[in-house]
Amino acid sequence: MGCAADVIPLGAVRARKQWETLRQHLHDRFDQWLDGLETQLPKSEPTLAQVSETIWTLRQQLTGGLAETIVQHAHEEEQHRTHLTCPRCERLLPARTPVARTVETMVGAIELERPYFYCRRCRHGTYPFDEVLGLSAGRLQLDVQ
Repeated sequence: MGCAADVIPLGAVRARKQWETLRQHLHDRFDQWLDGLETQLPKSEPTLAQVSETIWTLRQQLTGGLAETIVQHAHEEEQHRTHLTCPRCERLLPARTPVARTVETMVGAIELERPYFYCRRCRHGTYPFDEVLGLSAGRLQLDVQ
């Protein structure tokens, strides 16, 4: 039998599984990017300049996609939130159909889909996911501005 020192805390196991899931999603995203790279590179013996130029052109598709995957993984519960308490009148609001939004960051475009909440009594609408991420109102985010 093992001793108490051999016991791994449940939180550590969960964290490890979450990290492994994120790594797999990042690998999948990288594979998608590699498929795009393959179609953009010249078919026969590309020069170093052609390889460099192609990777440079596609770099933000990779980095933006990786950032998007990390955000989706880290905030999965918030993206799928079904209810919210109105910040003005404390009424329980159901989520409306998710709304897509693309934001531009230093690492590339990030596509988000998030729930919208609207209180008919207060006439107040909100995207709590935008607040959690600290998004600015426009398409260009503060790191680009």
